[in-house]
Order: sequence, then structure tokens, then C-alpha cells
Amino acid sequence: MKLNMILIGLALLLLATVTVSAQDSTGSDQVLAEDRPFLLNYPNIEDSDGRVVLTNDLVVLQRLYVAAGEWEGLHSHPGNQIYVHIQGGEWSGRLGGESEYDGILSPDGEIGWMDPIPLSAGHESGNTGDNDIDLIYVTLKKDAPVAPEAEHSPQQFPDIQPDLLLENDRMIVQRVILEPGQWTGAHGHPGNQVFVVIKGGARSERSGGVSYGPSTDLQAGSVDWLDAVDPGEAHDVGNTGGTSIEFVLVTIK
Repeated sequence: MKLNMILIGLALLLLATVTVSAQDSTGSDQVLAEDRPFLLNYPNIEDSDGRVVLTNDLVVLQRLYVAAGEWEGLHSHPGNQIYVHIQGGEWSGRLGGESEYDGILSPDGEIGWMDPIPLSAGHESGNTGDNDIDLIYVTLKKDAPVAPEAEHSPQQFPDIQPDLLLENDRMIVQRVILEPGQWTGAHGHPGNQVFVVIKGGARSERSGGVSYGPSTDLQAGSVDWLDAVDPGEAHDVGNTGGTSIEFVLVTIK
């Protein structure tokens, strides 16, 4: 009887070990093979692979956290990507073991374009401030524009004016701020757009002046993909909460 109890205990221990190992590998296993070439790995941070928050044939969005005092470790960048600070902070950087920049402040909502950086360059960045940094990378999967024949222009809204943050041959990046009670005005979308929420709030939609569906409680760091919306649909978005909403809108060329 005693031997049987020991054998049962060993079997349960082995089962628990296998279960824990399977749970630990779940995040890595869920990453699509076609996304891996476009994802960053920060070897020195606890969650070195971050989290894929949106992926399709054109883009992959990866969210990463860098705690105060942490350095990411040497890593590469695939290029054709922007970073979006959900929560900014103080950055310092090294290249080939030498200081490249020191104590650069990046506010919430700051974006920047990244060219390719090979692992051999010895590139790494560190959070040398007192606050954790939360950022999302928007990486293009194609090496060339996906709709070169189309005429691309910044997103227009009748009742508000977004800020143009960046435009190159691959994308247009704008910042949109909706104050409480403010609506964008009826508008269309060209499609192939991503939005990344910097400051959340109560977002409502209406068509032809009539609201449809309950308001959406946007959270900082939430993302979405926007397909084309015909201007004739009179699509309108408003802030029906008590705090300002801020998001970054990326139009892919």
C-alpha cells in the first residue's frame, strides 16, 4: 500500500511538471510562424517576447513593457515599423557598447519610425527613468507599398483636425484627440488603417445622426484594424464620456 501511494505521488508530480511546462510555452506557441520575423525580442526583460495584440496579412502589432531601470538587451529591428508610447518615460541607448543617447524623455503618445537594425550593430535601449514604459510596435509585413496606384492623403474629419505626426512612402501617422462631447463629423475611411489608443474613454458611433449600439469603453493600449468605410454611410464617432480620448491613426500606403 505504501509503495502504491508513493508511485501515485510521483505520477501526480510528473503530471504537474508537464502541465506547468505546457503553460509556460503557451505564449510562444500561439505566435504565428509568419509573424516571427517581424517581432522584437528584448532578452533582458522578464517578458522578452511581449504580446502580439493584432496581426493580419499586412501588419503585426506587438506590445512590450520595459520596467524602470531595465535595459532591453542586445536586439535587432526588422525595419518598416513605428513605435507608439502608450506610457512614455526616459530612454538611454547604446550602440556597439558605447553610449548613443542618454536621458531622452518620450511623452505618452510619442511615435517614431524605425529603420532596420541588425543584431551585429550591438543596439540596445534602457529605461533610465522612474516610471515603467509601455509601448506598441506597428510593423509592416510587406517590403513595398501595398496600394502604390492609390492616391493617399491624411484622414480627414469634418469637425476636428488631427495632427500629422509622420508621413513617408509606407504610412501616414496622425494623432486624434476627442474632447468630452466632441464628434468627428460624418466621414469615410480608405481602409488599411490601424488605431492605437493612448488615452481611453467612452466612444460612441452613429450613422445619419442616429446612434447605434452601446458606447465602447476604450482602454489605453487597445488597438483595432479599420476596413474601408464609404463616405456615403455618414459614419460618425464621438466622445460621450467625461475625459478626453486620444489615439494614433496609422494609414498604410
